[in-house]
Amino acid sequence: MEKELYLSSSNEDTQELAKKLISNIKSGGVICLYGPMAAGKTTFTQGIGLSLGLSRVTSPTYLIMKEYLLVDHPFLKRLYHLDLYRIGASEEIKAFDLEEIWSNPENLVLIEWPEIIGDLLPDRRIDISIKPTSQNERQITINNHTISSS
Repeated sequence: MEKELYLSSSNEDTQELAKKLISNIKSGGVICLYGPMAAGKTTFTQGIGLSLGLSRVTSPTYLIMKEYLLVDHPFLKRLYHLDLYRIGASEEIKAFDLEEIWSNPENLVLIEWPEIIGDLLPDRRIDISIKPTSQNERQITINNHTISSS
């Protein structure tokens, strides 16, 4: 497992880090975003969306999951963005067929609040922890469990 630590001093820094991360990914997989409310999980996701050619990515807090079609990416065809904050237990998410979605190498799945379904998460994933250290600064730790980046 590869572990990297970054410091972000603005939303723009956080989005740039997300763009850098996604530029190295050559196939789909799962990216789990950990952190407290307002840590920057959606900001990170927006950076990934921008890098994939999406003009707007919003949090699916009340929808649970949003699907975005990626038309110009050479490897990825769909981005799935999940916000599990309102899910009470992993059993509630089973109707979404996540295993089928994240097993497709053309899909990238971003999950906010993944600890809620920890028992369902695949071993192959990237875990990103975002910790606010001040009003504008964030400590971002990236643990790559095995999503191919070469």
